[in-house]
Amino acid sequence: MSNNSAPSGTLERFGYEESFKRTLSLGSLVFYGLAYLAPMSIFSVYGIVDGMTHGMVALSYAIATIAMLFTAYSYGKMAAAYPIAGSVYSYTQHAINPYIGFLGGWSILMDYLLLPMLNCLLISLFLAPYFPNVPGWVWILAYVGLSTIINFFGINVTAWVNNLVIIAQLVFVVAFVIFIAKWLATGNGAATFFDSKALFSSAELKAVGGWGTVISGGSILALCFLGFDAISTVTEEAKDPEKNIGRATMITCVGAGLLFIVLSYLMQLAWPMGWNEFKDPNTGAQEMIVLVAGSAMSYLFIAIYAIGGLACTVAAQASAARILFGMGRDGALPKKFFGYVHPKYKVPTLNIFLLGVICLTAIFMSLGVAVSLINFGALAGFVLVNLCVIMHYFIKQKRRGGFDIFRFLIAPLIGMAVCFTLWWGLDINSKILGFSWLAVGIVYLAFLTKFFKKLPPDMSMQE
Repeated sequence: MSNNSAPSGTLERFGYEESFKRTLSLGSLVFYGLAYLAPMSIFSVYGIVDGMTHGMVALSYAIATIAMLFTAYSYGKMAAAYPIAGSVYSYTQHAINPYIGFLGGWSILMDYLLLPMLNCLLISLFLAPYFPNVPGWVWILAYVGLSTIINFFGINVTAWVNNLVIIAQLVFVVAFVIFIAKWLATGNGAATFFDSKALFSSAELKAVGGWGTVISGGSILALCFLGFDAISTVTEEAKDPEKNIGRATMITCVGAGLLFIVLSYLMQLAWPMGWNEFKDPNTGAQEMIVLVAGSAMSYLFIAIYAIGGLACTVAAQASAARILFGMGRDGALPKKFFGYVHPKYKVPTLNIFLLGVICLTAIFMSLGVAVSLINFGALAGFVLVNLCVIMHYFIKQKRRGGFDIFRFLIAPLIGMAVCFTLWWGLDINSKILGFSWLAVGIVYLAFLTKFFKKLPPDMSMQE
């Protein structure tokens, strides 16, 4: 195998040949994950969750971070066991059952298929106030086109774009924190850097109906973390994937969680009653930026947010294409189409083009419906990944001595419980749409297996 540093036979032992170039280092993997989740994604749903929780966004982020940390650990362990493309689909097929593997992949596929579309939709919404004469569909077409072109030319181009954009986003976040510090220091907002009410208020908890609402807020905020899991989708393009995928996943998750908690806490201090005073919750973060840092900073925000949205769309489209490739290579989806890899650029180009078409549905999609579908699939997938760790290490390999009990049983059980709680906290419309998607998957699986009379295509199939 050329152009990679993976151990010889990494894929061969699973019945596959190398289809991609291994060029992504640990740093590139971390930046890939950050590009996917986008540090500035905190501004996307801040106003909505702030209104839901009456200012306890930081607490909801803390709950979401706990869930994601345990799940990120599980992703790392499964990537070490199965360093192949396919993510949840691959892990569940190997560790649990081929039928459950297919349905697990089908569930999280909804997340991966629609996240690029959501990015395009968010960009069109955020740009609308600044360019009122430009129809939203124009921005959607532009982003879909650029993202598809970048992905077509391979993972190296994708990684280069991601790195550049992440640096720009982090610079903006640091500048915004400085503005908030100045705002508070001059007697505005809460006029202090330490106020427990910016994290938790018993009065507001009662007003919103209890912990269920805060947990529901965490369910929505889980959207901001979608990215650490996407690192596993480029396993076959990573150097030393058994080690680096897990490391990159944990670094991305921990870093993002700390950033989101601290920044949302500071934003709450800057505008304590913002949750009740935003003109439009969908763009509440923009209103706060204008209040705290001025209109010039608001224009800089929208410029960097627009660029960051492109990087996030590129990463999301790349990951979704590789999920489809994993299922296509195994025959779970038509292999000639979904398992195709471009001979020169070494990318699943047909999947990339298909995802570009799916992105165009943003023209007709509402923000609420898109977020609901994505979170349903993502959280269901997270539950299964945690279960995979228990099945593979604790049950099949009987890793039960000493600290292994915590690593391979207790930790994934906690991850499962928290993710399931967040999943259960989704609103009824999310569940209706999500279960409808799952029902379609069950019907397709029945067709694929002749009404369950044979196993679905498994991971032992040769190329």
